[in-house]
Formats: sequence, structure tokens, C-alpha cells
Amino acid sequence: MYSGPRVFVGPLLPEDCGPMFQWTNDVDLAHMNGPYRPVDWINHSNWFSNIGKEPSKTVLAIRLLADRRLIGYVQIANIHAVFRSAEIGIAIGAEADRNQGYGAEALKLATHFCWQDLNLRRLALMIFGANERAVRAYAKVGFQHEGLLRQAAYVDGRYVDITVMGLLRDE
Repeated sequence: MYSGPRVFVGPLLPEDCGPMFQWTNDVDLAHMNGPYRPVDWINHSNWFSNIGKEPSKTVLAIRLLADRRLIGYVQIANIHAVFRSAEIGIAIGAEADRNQGYGAEALKLATHFCWQDLNLRRLALMIFGANERAVRAYAKVGFQHEGLLRQAAYVDGRYVDITVMGLLRDE
């Protein structure tokens, strides 16, 4: 586990499956990360039970230090050992926990994990639509704007741009 002043990141626990199921089916949260598609309990449970079995993906729980409550997760995907690169994304589940700085703090911890434990050199991410909150959180950690994919995704009934950001280990 990696710990910061207010949050820590570490392994998911079996009891995290329920809250994550609710977040997966939260339309507003889904629209921050792409198109919404409802997920049934069986498929979600299968996905959850396979976390940790896929070497190209790691999912870390984000918990408040004060009460150990799960508030979100960081997903590190498409881990490429030869290129030493991966894609990273973060989700803070409840609206009340968003815009508190927890995401940026968790992202710093997860980035440290990527450099120290996964021996990665580059992280990339995509932000759907005009999610300024996400842009600020990633920029606060040092991610830089690398490009814009114009009208590249269909989210909530309209085409939106995708902002591409990246971070190198030595930055």
C-alpha cells in the first residue's frame, strides 16, 4: 500500500465489489469515462473476481486514511513490459467525494507505484469530453497535454473530443 496525507491506494477487498457495481452503473460517472452501458451483477462479479489475474492490468482501491472507506479506484491497463508503458485512469465514486483533491493525491501514489514497482517509464490517459476537473487533477500530478482526438467518442447522445495526456518517469 502507498499512503498519502489523506488517502491510500492498495488492493481491492471482496466487500468492494458492491460499491464498484453501483459506480459502474452510475450514468453520470460513466459519462466521465466514456459511453454508458449498464452492467449486470453476473458480468460485474466475473470482472471483479478476475482482477489481479491479468498481467497487463492492475486495479488499486482508493481509501480514505481516516476511516479506510473505499472512495474510488485507479486502473492501470495495457501494461507493456517491453515498452515500459501503460494507460492509467481514475474514478472517484460518489459525487460528495469528488473535487476534494483525493483523486490527485491517489494519482500521485499510483504513479509512484508505476515507477517503483512496475518499472514503467511512460503513462498515458484519455479524457472524454470537457472534463476540466479531470484535466486539472492529472495536470496537478504533472501529466502534459499531448493531443486532441476530435469528435472521437459518442457519449451521452453527442460526439465529444478526447484529450490525450501523458507523463514520463523523469518529468
